[in-house]
Amino acid sequence: MNDLNLPTLDIEDLDIEEIEESQKDELIDDAGGSLTYGIVGSGQGGGRMAKAFYDLGYTKTVAFNLAESDLNFLDLPDRHKHHLKFEGSQGAGKNHEFSQKAFETRSQEIFNKFKEIFGNDIDRIMICVGVGGGTGGGSVMQLLKVAKKYFTYIGVDNPNERVGVIASLPTTGECASPVVANNSYNRMNDLCKAAEKKQFSPLVIVDNDKIKKLYPKLTVKQFWPTLNNTVAGLFHIFNLLSNKDSNYTAFDSADYNSIMKTSGCMIFGATTVKNVESETSLSAALKNNLEKTLLAGGFDLTTAQGAASVIVGGTVLYETVPGLMDNIEYGFDTLAALTGGAIIHRGIYEDPDREKLVAYTIVGGLKSPKKRIEELKKFLKLK
Repeated sequence: MNDLNLPTLDIEDLDIEEIEESQKDELIDDAGGSLTYGIVGSGQGGGRMAKAFYDLGYTKTVAFNLAESDLNFLDLPDRHKHHLKFEGSQGAGKNHEFSQKAFETRSQEIFNKFKEIFGNDIDRIMICVGVGGGTGGGSVMQLLKVAKKYFTYIGVDNPNERVGVIASLPTTGECASPVVANNSYNRMNDLCKAAEKKQFSPLVIVDNDKIKKLYPKLTVKQFWPTLNNTVAGLFHIFNLLSNKDSNYTAFDSADYNSIMKTSGCMIFGATTVKNVESETSLSAALKNNLEKTLLAGGFDLTTAQGAASVIVGGTVLYETVPGLMDNIEYGFDTLAALTGGAIIHRGIYEDPDREKLVAYTIVGGLKSPKKRIEELKKFLKLK
């Protein structure tokens, strides 16, 4: 039996209620997943998220910024940081138009950096940005164009299905700035419309306000690492599991890739099942872990086009708990009902090192959470 070696995430036990540069010519992905990702971070927030992926072995990572000072604070090897120089600026000053112009003007420079970092062995590109600031939110639409152009360049079909976005919403405190609120509202509308038109896939919306509610005792120093590591960690787990064999039911690469290609929005979560002998405990966990996620809420799950639930438990549980298989099947059926009859991919894995049962859930092809985005309007000073 091969050990899964999955990272343990704080979010699993959260109660909802309460390269060094190696070869200059080639970077080898060390994440161990079924898909090889190129990770792009833009702006300060996007760069931090990209760094979290890099730390998990996603070595084909690059962070762009108009502010060299922001890159200096980012703990990545120099090769993976790229300062875009434009009109002598040291940042976008929360100006989306300025950032967009800079990235459009420097698009060939960005493309060349993709060639250096990504090479030809790449399956998908994920672009990480914070939509409230200047550089990240202002650059994302242009980065989507360059990423799709890159897949065409290396001879990959259907580039719209290969490029996704992880977009972070600002906190309520940050939205007190009308500029930040306006940036966020306008860019999220742009991204949601483009995702629903299948111009890229998927759109993952991270809600920074949620982490404050789920982890109210975090210190300032813990806030961003906890957010970024949890989102990147969950993303990584599904990629990792899809590359593992199972003695029971495998969630394979084809299953995983089919969800990633569904367009629209995607959410994912994880939770520990506390009472494994209860018929309804697992099904309740599958419901809750989509609420516990640090991603935006307010989705209509019945609009889903694809989903997966992957159960990971210890050897002792699988050997001793009577009726556990029936409970797992009931949980799968519950997820199918919640998602309006969407195709549910299933996985059951045994991890000898785990004493608990953990449910991982991913849902793709969702329509945009309009209510959550409209909430940003209350911060706008409309004339």
